[in-house]
Amino acid sequence: MPNDKRPSALRKGIKSFFSFWKDFLVGDSPVLALGVIAILGVAYLLRNSAVLAPVTAIILVLVLMTFAVWQKTRKRHHFQS
Repeated sequence: MPNDKRPSALRKGIKSFFSFWKDFLVGDSPVLALGVIAILGVAYLLRNSAVLAPVTAIILVLVLMTFAVWQKTRKRHHFQS
């Protein structure tokens, strides 16, 4: 009779699989991952506009990247103080 307290190999494999994808997609910044999903959603909603969709997506990416850099530099300066 197998020990019920030990996780099965299948359970370990599934947990490792999802842990890898979480680390790969989210990484250190869940805000960036959510931002990318939001930008893709906006681009999808504007998909029928040949001009508005790409321009909006570019602007949103620039805003998201600016926010990410600001957030990282703010944390760095906070730890140095």
